[in-house]
Amino acid sequence: MRNPILVVILCTVLMCAGCFGSSRPSGARPGRTAEQVESEQRRATAADAMDKARQLYHDGEYLDEDAALEYLNEAVELDPNQATALFQRAKIYMTRGMLSEASQDVDRVLKIKPDDLEARFTKGVLMYQLGNCVEANRAFSAVLERNDSISEAFAMRGACYVNQGRFKDAVYDFSKTLALNPAHKDAYYNRGIANLSLGYNLRALHDLTQAMTLDSESIEILMMRGAIYMKLNQYENALGDFERAAELEPNGHAILGLLAEAQAKMKHYDKAIKTARRARNLASAIGDQKAAAAYGEVIDSYTAMGREAEQAAPSESQ
Repeated sequence: MRNPILVVILCTVLMCAGCFGSSRPSGARPGRTAEQVESEQRRATAADAMDKARQLYHDGEYLDEDAALEYLNEAVELDPNQATALFQRAKIYMTRGMLSEASQDVDRVLKIKPDDLEARFTKGVLMYQLGNCVEANRAFSAVLERNDSISEAFAMRGACYVNQGRFKDAVYDFSKTLALNPAHKDAYYNRGIANLSLGYNLRALHDLTQAMTLDSESIEILMMRGAIYMKLNQYENALGDFERAAELEPNGHAILGLLAEAQAKMKHYDKAIKTARRARNLASAIGDQKAAAAYGEVIDSYTAMGREAEQAAPSESQ
């Protein structure tokens, strides 16, 4: 699942300039009723609150998020149809992990502005983060029906398809993403996952390698590409990826477990045993006794394999 702060930044980019457009009501008209006067005063006060929130907004974030939230709350309370305030408040909720509250605000925006693509896209992101891929797909599809040049809508819908096991549909969407944005690392990575799930190991390897060119220090990509190399019996290449991942994250016992397996496949049993012991110790240190026990079994297996190799060596030389 994506980092919510990154998602909020993405939504800000999609919104483009003018997200804080003038929200002040038009000038007063003669012959107003008392109710109309009160309504206009409330809207004017709401607009003032929005202006104060806007003044705190710089470079895609609020300088004082708590103060901004207070102003936005005031604006929404005074003018429940203040769509800009609702949407900005939803973004703050998203950064705080308050996804249900954010979704409610976005729903209100869409009732006011049903054709708002930014709000519709954000609704999809929220549904994805809440695990509702059906509703997320519906939102992203609605965005793409209106504008099929939004690469991130394809990328997010593709991620939903992966979660739903619809790997062919996912490959299509990630390919569309890359056609629009060739530097989209996540699209390469996720298309690789989809291709791997479809049994297209070489295509998956290509995608993961492309992702690596865009982020050479991604542990996630290194581990996945190493796993594909293992499936292809390219153990030396797998060893290289796992060693690099272990350098980047020396305390990751799962990485060391994969590294030990690659070393064993290369028949470097002494190294494999040593690496597996490190993995076991790290797992024990964090209280993961199940993993520690599994590494213990692996160590026994590598030890037996090493003995068999030693016993076979003299007979092979004769």
